[in-house]
Amino acid sequence: MKKLLLLLTFGICFMPIAWAQIIYVDAANTTGNEDGSAQHPFNTIKEGINAASPGTQVMIKQGNYIPDDSWSGNDHTLLLKAGVSLLGESRENTIISGIVVDQEVSNLSIGLEKLKFDEFHFTRATHAGPFNERNFIRNCATTLISQGFGAGIPVNDTTHGPNFGFLIENNDLGNEGSIEFKQGAGVSEQSVLNNSCGYIYLKSGGGYTYLIDNNDVTYGIFDNSAFNKTTISNNRIYNGTISDRSGGNQYGIEDEIIENNTIAATESSPAFTDEDYKAGIIAKSRSVTIRNNTITCTGDVSGIRSSAGAPLHIINNTITLDEVPAPAPDPYEGTSGIFNYSGWGYVTGNKITGGNMGYYSKAGTVEFANNEIEKAYTGFYSMGAEVVHHNMIKNCYGDGMILDGLRGPIFNNSIKDNAGAGIRITRVPIDLGGGQDTCPGLNVITGNGNFDLYIETISEQHPMVFARFNVWDHSDPIDIMQYDIRDGSDSTGLVTVDFNPVGYLGVDEVKEVTSCEIFPNPTTGKFMIYPPLTFADSFTIELVDLAGRVTEMLSDIKSWHDQTGYDISHLPSGVYICRIADSNTVIMKKIVKCK
Repeated sequence: MKKLLLLLTFGICFMPIAWAQIIYVDAANTTGNEDGSAQHPFNTIKEGINAASPGTQVMIKQGNYIPDDSWSGNDHTLLLKAGVSLLGESRENTIISGIVVDQEVSNLSIGLEKLKFDEFHFTRATHAGPFNERNFIRNCATTLISQGFGAGIPVNDTTHGPNFGFLIENNDLGNEGSIEFKQGAGVSEQSVLNNSCGYIYLKSGGGYTYLIDNNDVTYGIFDNSAFNKTTISNNRIYNGTISDRSGGNQYGIEDEIIENNTIAATESSPAFTDEDYKAGIIAKSRSVTIRNNTITCTGDVSGIRSSAGAPLHIINNTITLDEVPAPAPDPYEGTSGIFNYSGWGYVTGNKITGGNMGYYSKAGTVEFANNEIEKAYTGFYSMGAEVVHHNMIKNCYGDGMILDGLRGPIFNNSIKDNAGAGIRITRVPIDLGGGQDTCPGLNVITGNGNFDLYIETISEQHPMVFARFNVWDHSDPIDIMQYDIRDGSDSTGLVTVDFNPVGYLGVDEVKEVTSCEIFPNPTTGKFMIYPPLTFADSFTIELVDLAGRVTEMLSDIKSWHDQTGYDISHLPSGVYICRIADSNTVIMKKIVKCK
């Protein structure tokens, strides 16, 4: 008996929180016998709410319920009571013909489930909390869910107090309906999950955590809130945009995330009515990370257009735009796969097809790497500061790359088969290999229609562009000067190009292998290669100085064992390129010889 009492006590103390009371409502009850029980339900929802106390769940049978309170000029308003939840049979047949409003002064949550109503408004005033449970609206049908309540009471001069949190889940708002947050500053979690709607708006003060995940949105998600922690993920935008104009932060922290969304956009979408430019993602926040999104644009619409602060990271997105066979008069106005006018950050791993510009940058970006651009008019145009490496730019209608004051350096890129110039330089300095940035070069610049490298700038301060260790269409220096590079040797006054030594020719691929290391480096004598290299065919190892002279060569080697050191103690101190090649591949590593 004692054990039974202990078990009952334990169960009572530790049972999960549940609604303490159930009140029943059924519009079909016309008997006049009403007490809120299952046998004698109330026939109006208002009666059920009036009889409820905090913790009560009002169970509503199918039917059409017409509320009769007034709010903001609407005479068909159902006023909720704090701490009370309403549960219908289904959103198809439990219908409230009017709007639903919560204007209580309380810290108790409310809930709506399996109901159909015209609109929902949560308009509570400022309250100190605490708010231990989130409000929920789920499996409902409506055209508007609006949270427009006051700010949290400040805990101190700098920290906002707790405020109302919401879970909005699995609701159907149709193709035009909206979910919006307009609350003052506070601290709580807001989740918008698995809904179908036309728009989602965040217009709140700061301090909140937002998760906008897995929604079907016809036109767009618009974040105009203050400094919050926001994740917009896994949503499907059918004809519109994700526009982020939020506060963000300036501390280098990734707290504004736009990831894994699928976005389609046409230039006629109503989502662009109040936007300066049209893009699948518009970023004008203080900071944001945009990654792993798939964006398809039709007409005069860019993929990602950013004038955000920092950090601005654009990573692993797939962007498809209409192909543009003629350049826009103003690149700033034309379509771009990525338009970047932001602070520092990283642009890596993106795949861009089409557009006036594949990538257009006036940014302080740290790195542009491992991106693929094709079938744009101009593949890459930069006036920024980024280091550019390991990118593929091909089959563009105009130039592959335009370097207009880009800081660089530029190395290990493939710029192939573009109708215009492979690389066009309009301002110097720039290091394409062997210059002051000790750039390794290793760019493959071949098959372009108007020279592989086209110089169109005059500079007395920087009369030379260094472009050593690159692969051109030709191997003979005279042919390279005549057919592959246009510079001061072709037109008086232009900057000239130092392109010797050229990269290894006649191979399928040029690699800088990061998993293969030379050590010690720098070295005073011997060096070794690790891990050991083994090629299918015999291979050669060459050491090339910066003047292009082969200073050492080993040939017909089958494997290079890490136990074997290669002695270069007899060579002068300086920088060398160690070039390891067989008939199909070349690996190039820089090595420094010290005294």
